[in-house]
Amino acid sequence: MYLRTKGKPKKTPLVLCKEAVKWYGKHLLSDKLYHNIEIHLEFKNNLLKENYLGYCDWNDSPYRAKEYTIVIDSNLGKRNTLMVLAHEMVHVKQYATGEMRDYLKVNRVKWMGSIIDDGEMNYWDQPWEIEAYGREKGLYYRFIDSKRKKWWGTVQEEQQS
Repeated sequence: MYLRTKGKPKKTPLVLCKEAVKWYGKHLLSDKLYHNIEIHLEFKNNLLKENYLGYCDWNDSPYRAKEYTIVIDSNLGKRNTLMVLAHEMVHVKQYATGEMRDYLKVNRVKWMGSIIDDGEMNYWDQPWEIEAYGREKGLYYRFIDSKRKKWWGTVQEEQQS
């Protein structure tokens, strides 16, 4: 995975955000997809005023894109930043594997082979959002757990010496 960043979060170390994106990618994508994906991670002020915590867009193709932009509100706390990153990485997986495809016609999405007019569907009923919200917490907690184990291992080694 090639990862570029623009801006930085105010309450979360940028290096932790980069690690999270890579960790989420390794757990959501096949090795081949992981190594052929490019992520542009941007942090912007005041997305919340537009009713967004973050969003994901494909840059190169509406079908199985290889290049994505993830934009996150830079004012979020650490937990919310990492959770939103997990959520948006699920969307990257959905696009990259072909599970989801945007049509150029407004409000039309192909999801798992079915064409859906998402303009007529409540946001919370959209199947791609159900999956993203359903997976974000598990990804987040597993990522945090992997960081704790790494840190505790270092502490135990120092105590034994």
